[in-house]
Amino acid sequence: MKLHQNQLNLILHLIRLNIMSYEDCLKFLDTENTGDMIAMSYVFRPLTKNGYVVKGKDGVVAVLQKGRDLFPEEGPLISVASRGKSRLRVLHVSRVCMWMEKNGVPISGALLDTEEPYFIPSARWRDIAKGILSTTRFAGVLLAYGKRYAVYDIGDGTMDWQLRAESSLFYYRYGSFKTKADGMILICEDGRKHEIARQIIRQTMWARKMLLKDKYAETDKPVRYSRSPIKLRTQYERVYLTTPALLPISLERIYDEEYYIENGVRGAERLKERKLGDVEVYPIRYYLNPAFDILKLVHFFAEVKDDLDMAQDGYISPIEYFMVVYPEDLEVAQMYPDVNGAKGVNIRVYRSA
Repeated sequence: MKLHQNQLNLILHLIRLNIMSYEDCLKFLDTENTGDMIAMSYVFRPLTKNGYVVKGKDGVVAVLQKGRDLFPEEGPLISVASRGKSRLRVLHVSRVCMWMEKNGVPISGALLDTEEPYFIPSARWRDIAKGILSTTRFAGVLLAYGKRYAVYDIGDGTMDWQLRAESSLFYYRYGSFKTKADGMILICEDGRKHEIARQIIRQTMWARKMLLKDKYAETDKPVRYSRSPIKLRTQYERVYLTTPALLPISLERIYDEEYYIENGVRGAERLKERKLGDVEVYPIRYYLNPAFDILKLVHFFAEVKDDLDMAQDGYISPIEYFMVVYPEDLEVAQMYPDVNGAKGVNIRVYRSA
């Protein structure tokens, strides 16, 4: 039987990542993003009928020896668990790898000598970057154009978030500048980006006095498992929120964010403290947010609210603030009426080219 390229790609994915859910297999096969899962089921069926892969009763797909024989030089990048939470985690990692591959990002088990984007699964990244705590929930690291982004599948946003453990991806002392993460990419369910963004922002803002501190203790010792909702810390540096359907354009904007900042405001001076904004033409500070960095939104809200609190004590800050987002993200940027209506606060949108 002659296999099509998308079928071969799926077999190769299963060799490297061991397993994937049946639904995700159909999405992987849908290279044209038609959304027609019935049509994709007919593309998938020959793979089980001819003994290349097997679909279990639990809906999990694995590769068989006949499939492995098509790529004898390839082997698994991560180990597979037979049951429980460990198996569920492998499925999450496999799904994130699938999203990356569908967007032209290859999967690797080691560091590569290239600036082009590639993705390393979490189990392999732990071998590369020392000091990462065992309870971290990241699926892997996207390396692109000199930056490293820890990538998460957060689903409906209700996952148990490991606040301290995730910070270990950003350690200076136990890692190095070659492995320290530069930010996070959170991938949530399609259609729920703004709902989940508001949820995460509110959780962070309620505890911002603690979460937005500049200093924190690094440790390689185990920390207690947390059942906290997702919150952000200053140490995460950048936290981009997107969905599988929006991932192609989100990745483009993440890659180009530095260009937006450097060229967004003529004659502006770059600010060193991220929480104060990106650039400044005194007394105006600009938060330029093309890639929907929700931590940048938190810093913006926190700075304005702090100024509003000081105004009640009689001190009026001379600083004006501009937050610039794409039109589709405007509703989140305007989620706090007191911020949106404050004097000296301007929320603007990027105009299309």
